[in-house]
Amino acid sequence: MTPILELKGITKRFPGVLANDHIDLSLNKGEILALLGENGAGKSTLMNILYGLYQPDEGEILVNGEKVTINSPTDAINQGIGMVHQHFMLIPVFTVTENVMLGNEAVKQAGLLDRKKAADRILEISNHYNLEVNPDDYSRDLPVGVQQRVEIIKLLYREADILIFDEPTAVLTPQEADELFKIMRSLVKQGKSIIFITHKLREVMDIADRVMVIRSGAMVGETTPAQADKQSLAAMMVGRSVDLEVDRTESKPGELVCSVENLTVADKFQNIVVDDVSLEVYSGEIVGIAGGQGNGQTELVYAITGLQ
Repeated sequence: MTPILELKGITKRFPGVLANDHIDLSLNKGEILALLGENGAGKSTLMNILYGLYQPDEGEILVNGEKVTINSPTDAINQGIGMVHQHFMLIPVFTVTENVMLGNEAVKQAGLLDRKKAADRILEISNHYNLEVNPDDYSRDLPVGVQQRVEIIKLLYREADILIFDEPTAVLTPQEADELFKIMRSLVKQGKSIIFITHKLREVMDIADRVMVIRSGAMVGETTPAQADKQSLAAMMVGRSVDLEVDRTESKPGELVCSVENLTVADKFQNIVVDDVSLEVYSGEIVGIAGGQGNGQTELVYAITGLQ
């Protein structure tokens, strides 16, 4: 069976850096392909080439066995290729409908925007793929997980068949990540094909049908979760055996070095983003601040360091 997508000999050079080194990649219809590698391995560069944001120095791209030229994201969309970026591209003051139809506007007579037609199509897609969104909500009010659904709907609205997810769980809580995986499985069951960029081994084992590993810009291996384990995948990623267990010694905190008491911080819209937070840090210890993106960690650090 001919792959729905093939990359052959893709090479990309930046000054002093060989970002992609004659990479071959194939994607089958109805498949979740994990593109695994460390940060800086060349994964996103490769997908930015596929999406038309970069141009390759060498190599070719085939869609359904036919060679294609992709000079821009518009060309990619016309070939049925869409990308959900790690950092979302939504306009905060636009509604879901306005964000989705932006650049592909439905119009009525006299050139007026047909928001109702677009909203009805969004609801249809939302129901069909189990992507729960309200077309009338403003994107600035949406939780991160729902914003990601809107990004997916943007691609389905444009009838993309090949979906690229660039580190999609980086901004999600574990619960939101599990919900995303359900959505991805639903998409492939209905004929879509997915390239899933990640460096997280657990996610690869959970969601991928096939795994391709990229290291220092070169494709170094291909396997499946059934044939591999976290240890072997980690070794492929870094080129040597890796100890995945951290040898922790007992913490022996010293004197108090930082104390935060009843800290409250507002964002530029005067919304409270850090609400009455107190914490203490002692010498010789590591204090973790956990939470999904957008829950106030950045503002907390900015306030402590005097940036806000």
